[in-house]
Amino acid sequence: MTERHLHAGDNLDFFREVDPETVQMVYMDPPFASGRDYKAVMRSRRSGGSETVDAFSDIWNRDASPLRIESPKVHVLLNALAPALTPSLTNYLHMMASRIVEAWRVLEPRGSIYLHCDPAASHYLKMILDVVFGPENFRNEIVWRRTHAHSSSRRYGPVHDVILFYSKTGDYVWNQPYVPYAREYLDKYYTGSDSKGRYQLITCTGPGDRRGTRAHYEWRGQYPPPGRHWAWQVERMEELDAAGLLVHSATGVPRRKRYEHEAPGVALQDVWNDIGRLDAHSLERTGYETQKPISLLTRMISASTEHGGVVLDPFVGSGTTAVAAEELGRGWLVADRSLLAASLTLSRARRAAGEAPIRLSGFPSSKSEAVALRTKEPTTYGAWATSILGASIDRGRSSDEMTEGHGTLGAEISSKTRSWVPLRKPSGAPQMSESDVPGGVTIGLTFDSPISARILRARAARTGPNLRVINVPLEDAVSSATRSAGLASSLAADGAS
Repeated sequence: MTERHLHAGDNLDFFREVDPETVQMVYMDPPFASGRDYKAVMRSRRSGGSETVDAFSDIWNRDASPLRIESPKVHVLLNALAPALTPSLTNYLHMMASRIVEAWRVLEPRGSIYLHCDPAASHYLKMILDVVFGPENFRNEIVWRRTHAHSSSRRYGPVHDVILFYSKTGDYVWNQPYVPYAREYLDKYYTGSDSKGRYQLITCTGPGDRRGTRAHYEWRGQYPPPGRHWAWQVERMEELDAAGLLVHSATGVPRRKRYEHEAPGVALQDVWNDIGRLDAHSLERTGYETQKPISLLTRMISASTEHGGVVLDPFVGSGTTAVAAEELGRGWLVADRSLLAASLTLSRARRAAGEAPIRLSGFPSSKSEAVALRTKEPTTYGAWATSILGASIDRGRSSDEMTEGHGTLGAEISSKTRSWVPLRKPSGAPQMSESDVPGGVTIGLTFDSPISARILRARAARTGPNLRVINVPLEDAVSSATRSAGLASSLAADGAS
């Protein structure tokens, strides 16, 4: 069974619950020791601009006590660096070192780690990785050009991140990634064409004189040139010729057609400038400031894992790793200390995984916990409840009073849904937008708000849409069945409440 585990809370505790040598790839996209706080856009003002909430802090407490790290060599390194570094950076490196050590422990012998960072601390993190994984297992320092020209005062524009790639051993999973040939290359070398498409002509010989073997024979009056042999035995040459894949020169020398669609492309190098950051209008965007594109994670997971392998991300943010792993048929274990981030992840993961079981930890598991969350952190409560409803937050329609969302229910025949989560226990009619039910919506979901459900039903009766309204009580939202498989099955079969 595919593993799917989403944890909201301390990722070191999460790491230590994972059995040794059970993970095929670890991806870390931690805070970059930037010395600033980061935001998430949860509501977009219709008049322009946006409203943000705190997502995470990248400011490290100077008074924090160093963590216990199960590696004497790492202790030696950090103690040697400490006098030359600020206390804040020292604390950051202690935090990262403990998690890098845990990453080594959980990785399979054929596993790999990708650590995403920037020049603020990449050189120090590489030293820790060298100590833990061994410099002989360093594979690449990948440069990801995440943006184009960037104005910066009195220095060159900073436009790239660094991704440090290490394997646990010398025998690691590697599926060579390729990128398409440039159009100029294809125009220059793929000059032939027939009914199957464009092709280039490639040699039918290989280096090395193999006289006396089945690779050295006469082909239509031609022998291989001195010091070379035929690339295929005579039977295969005959098959290629019969299929029209050989072209003979005026002197009888054969060359094989290789079509454009057969060429894998150019082996990917360690400078990546073909994947940009998510722009403001990307359909992937969740509002999380440091969100990475799915294509970036897909590239790394495809290269360093096998189908059914498990990917672990202890700083999952808005959930890109979980989505990419799910789409590729990999298991995933992900965590974030922020329940807001974990809720955004759950919305995306549930959409990708459908009704497949997802193990949740650190989420509200009782009605009292949910009520306490609504009182203390209403925005986080709205994100959590929206994710439980299997929806994604609609930042353009949400407000201080109500988190609105959109989604689908059902695997084979999907129903388009809208969701409404009041952020305060309503004593009267909640504030709801005027255009409550966009066209095509067939199910309206309200969360712990019979009043909202009644309002929607009344409005639907006046305007005439084919809308079924379901109110989801808190008790159902925190049940073990809902926490595992979501509400899709029960809601799809449910009637209006």
